[in-house]
Amino acid sequence: MKTSLLAVLSSAVLLAAAPAGAQPGATNDAPVKSSSVDLDGDGKPEAVSLTPGADGKFTLKVGATTLQGNAAGNEVSGFTVVDLDTGDTWKELLVHSVGDVDDDHRFFLYGYDGRGVKALGDVRALTEAKGNGIVLVDTWMGFWHRREKYALDRKAWKLNRVPQELYAVGVEATVKKSFPLAQARTGAAVVAHTAQGSKVQVLAASIPAKGDRDDVWYLVKSSSGLLGWVRGKALLESTEGLPLAG
Repeated sequence: MKTSLLAVLSSAVLLAAAPAGAQPGATNDAPVKSSSVDLDGDGKPEAVSLTPGADGKFTLKVGATTLQGNAAGNEVSGFTVVDLDTGDTWKELLVHSVGDVDDDHRFFLYGYDGRGVKALGDVRALTEAKGNGIVLVDTWMGFWHRREKYALDRKAWKLNRVPQELYAVGVEATVKKSFPLAQARTGAAVVAHTAQGSKVQVLAASIPAKGDRDDVWYLVKSSSGLLGWVRGKALLESTEGLPLAG
């Protein structure tokens, strides 16, 4: 069943850091519009405030520094404080913006170096952030979650996506109509035809830079142990039992 990214985010924020002004062990992770927190590790707290505007625009102020942001029409609910890398002295601000559906949510990360606010990047959620400089982000793809990895580059003050050629899927389906498994994502050569009524395992996905979910290529293992590729549309039309949701 599809999990709300906002709910996942709330749990991840708890793992990453206590919110601004909280005492050790506190669990209040609700977004706030203002707080006082030491972001640059100099022992002096900065006054932080967030003012939502029209059409998703917002103003973020840290100390004497002001930055304008744009959540592209989403409702901006506030910010929380996270610690993406517990090995350094800095903490980060996470601005929450909520869209009409989970896929429209965006979360904006900012750092403060003692002189100014730095836009680190934005993600759909913080599915996992354990304080090691790595952020894992899950995006729902219809019957599986695409997991993206982001790495914090402290020197550049950026959160960079780490490219993957393939994404892990790991679901099983039943063949209701036989379909071919291609030897490669290009060319017409076929390695096998799946048997009606058999079980297949969807192991991985290759996602094009542009296009919709029907254009995704899936690496499938047949019941006879052969591997081949099939497009998303053909996979959905020819199988049943995939954990489809919203």
